[in-house]
Amino acid sequence: MRKTPQPSFTVLTIFIILVLGIIANAQEKRKYCDEQQLPVNKNGLCVDSECQAKCREKRGAKAKSTCFGSKDRKPMNCICAIPC
Repeated sequence: MRKTPQPSFTVLTIFIILVLGIIANAQEKRKYCDEQQLPVNKNGLCVDSECQAKCREKRGAKAKSTCFGSKDRKPMNCICAIPC
């Protein structure tokens, strides 16, 4: 009987695709410099759109923001950072 190399080739192809995806994902994650915590709204909750607007106002168009830290599953803090 003759074995076909198709299963081995398929496994190798899937492995290569996964490795390339992991490498691309790692390169996509950039380190951020100069993080700053910004004030949130009067209710003490962070709203993504408000956080992003404040961040871009203070740091420029390339700045990234995120809401984090929760109380009863509601974000309480806004952090703004600039990609290095």
